[in-house]
Amino acid sequence: MDQRIEVPAIWDSIANLMSFSSAVECDWPLSDEQKYLLRLVIEEIATNIIKYGYDNRSRGVIQIACLCIDNVLRVTIRDQGRPFDPHDIPPPDLEGDLTSRAVGGLGIFLVREFSDDLTYHHDASSGWNELVVIKR
Repeated sequence: MDQRIEVPAIWDSIANLMSFSSAVECDWPLSDEQKYLLRLVIEEIATNIIKYGYDNRSRGVIQIACLCIDNVLRVTIRDQGRPFDPHDIPPPDLEGDLTSRAVGGLGIFLVREFSDDLTYHHDASSGWNELVVIKR
């Protein structure tokens, strides 16, 4: 099973991406953990691409491909924004006082924690970033 979507990297696209996620959840026999991760990955990564990947003058697209084979969910997100490897972000401070903690980083942390495998690749010649998240 394979489903794909391509949307402009703009805020209005988040609603379309969440509808896409809901359709995948309804169409496929995913576990509750796979459904949670699918929704988390699409919303968190797309939001980060829109917020940080492109500057205000040059907006590209976000491509998402979902594949489910033998109960393994694979979500691939591609964009041509600034390169960003989620492995490079340190884990957030979960122990400190709320008022002294840095803002941000929790969504990426949750994506890393809930996925079984997460790979990132940037192709310098084409400019494409590709993030692949797998949940068994």
